[in-house]
Parts: sequence; C-alpha cells; structure tokens
Amino acid sequence: MPRHKNFQRKVGGSKMVSAQLRAQERRVAPPQFLSNVSFGHTYRFTSTSATATALTGTSILCAAGSMGTVVNTTVTSFFLSFKIKKIEIWTPPASQGAAATCSVDWTGSENFSATREVSDTTVSVDRPAYVSTRPPAQSAAAFWQGPGTATLCTLIAPTGSIVDIQLALILSDGDVAAATTAVATCSVGGTYYLSLDPNATHRYVPVSLATTT
Repeated sequence: MPRHKNFQRKVGGSKMVSAQLRAQERRVAPPQFLSNVSFGHTYRFTSTSATATALTGTSILCAAGSMGTVVNTTVTSFFLSFKIKKIEIWTPPASQGAAATCSVDWTGSENFSATREVSDTTVSVDRPAYVSTRPPAQSAAAFWQGPGTATLCTLIAPTGSIVDIQLALILSDGDVAAATTAVATCSVGGTYYLSLDPNATHRYVPVSLATTT
C-alpha cells in the first residue's frame, strides 16, 4: 500500500513537471494571436423622419467613424468590417387620440431566412414605443459585413425617436478598400460620424459626435 501511494506521488509529480515545462515553452515561444484591432461600441442617433429607411454596410461603417480624405468631397471609414449585435428604438409617446409605431425589419437571406419585422406601437401620451431586437439567425445582418449597398435592415423611427445600434467592429488595416461616402463639407484628416442611414438622406443623426452633411 505505501508503494502504491509513492507511485501516485510520482505520477502526480510528473504531470506537474510537464505542465511547468509547457508553461516555460509558452513564455519562450510567443503564442499565436488575432492581430486585427477590434472592439464593441453602442452608437446613438436621433430620428428626423418617420420614413422607412434602409441601413447598408457602407452607411453603418461611415456612421461608426470616418476621416475626411478629399476636402469637401469624400470621407473614408476607419473600419474594415462590423457585425450588428442589437438595435433599440424609443419612439416619443403619441398625441391624444393617435398612435406611434417604431420597427426594425430584418432582411432575409435567400434559402436560409425569411424577412422578419419587429415592431411596437404606443397609444399612450406618456409611454414611448420601444423595440429591442437582434439579427435573426441566418438573416443578412447576422453575419460580418463590409462596405456595400445591400439592405441589411429597414427602420421606421418617427421624428424624435432615439435609435441605438450596438456593433462589433474591426479596424481597417489596409487588407481591402475601405468604405467611402460623398459629403458636401469636410476637411482632410477631420473625424466625422455620419448619419446611420445612407448619407444623402440624413435621417438618423449621431448624438454628441461630430458629423457633416
């Protein structure tokens, strides 16, 4: 019996030594890592129109952060790609005898996901309509996105609504051409956060961040 215990100690000791050796090897040989700079952030916008408005890859990338690259002509996104984690909308209470509705209509992907719309309506004069939704599985917005003009989702957010969009973001490192958007006013090297919708409409204006038209 004592010999059995000694054997257990030796086996346990060998495992400890092996673990220590592996730890030393990791310190000597640098481990692999993901080199892309990435992070998450929630952006806030206010609505200036109740018109149903599509969001695209390029519009979201340039809203997330852009730099003026051609004076009074073009801004270029800081980011290579993004993924939508969640969208929330708060719509102001309705006036007496009226209703107010907000919604997010997620674009489906062919053969995999149907188009899905999430909406809320208020008939109260003191409670907002509220929507909180994530991209449905296999929908167009459920995947990582780069620049593009395809509709990822369509928002209905009456004037005065607050729109929050939570994004996972990867910073551009020159692998592919960055998203660009035409503007009327910008300085080279200036930082701008554009409207969340395609910039020609300016329906979802960023809150507390520098923007341009």
